[in-house]
Amino acid sequence: MGVVFKVEKRSILVEHVANQIREAIKSKKLNPGERLIETDLANDMEIGRSAVREAIRYLEKEGLVTTTPFKGAHVSEFTKKDLDELYDLRIALEELAIKTLVKNLDKEKIAKLQSAVNAMNQVAEDGTVSEIIDVDLNFHRTICELSGNRRLLSSWLNLSNQLRAFIGLEDQLYDDDTPETTLGKHYPVFEAIKKGNGDLAVKRMREVITRGHTKAFKYYTEKVGRQIPEDS
Repeated sequence: MGVVFKVEKRSILVEHVANQIREAIKSKKLNPGERLIETDLANDMEIGRSAVREAIRYLEKEGLVTTTPFKGAHVSEFTKKDLDELYDLRIALEELAIKTLVKNLDKEKIAKLQSAVNAMNQVAEDGTVSEIIDVDLNFHRTICELSGNRRLLSSWLNLSNQLRAFIGLEDQLYDDDTPETTLGKHYPVFEAIKKGNGDLAVKRMREVITRGHTKAFKYYTEKVGRQIPEDS
């Protein structure tokens, strides 16, 4: 007889709280270095402090929050090394995803990836900056999902959350890109995967991610007017 476990509503609440804080960090409602005061957050959400405390611990594992003894929790601040490591890891994850996907490619997977490209096409015609960001990330996520490697996808999602928190107002990164430019950079990746050419797909994906790395660093240092420390 299998063991029957009770699903606690509390775990759902903690996940909800974590999502709320995560989105606040991404949207810059909570800025790097800002204190996360449990009492204030609990009052704002009209919930108990314990759920907030657990959510903060969860976000600490993701790297979005840092807890310092006797100083409490605050939104993580990133260094140049952090940015470099995040993009290096992203390249490694997406290269593995592409190679795994190409080895197990079938018509259904091509169709799903084609759907992600079609969404980019639609945005290229009449989409907003926010929608460009969404379909861009969805394309990369779809590749990771189609690889069939659940741990790879989990790592990519965690990495994506950290990158978006680092960049903050990420829509500013697209201020010199048209939707057509965004689509144009990603379409060669899809074509290479569709043809089963993993090496070419990896090469094209590297170009896309490297470009994003350069733009993120430039935006953070020049447009935000803030210098990234070399290391913490």
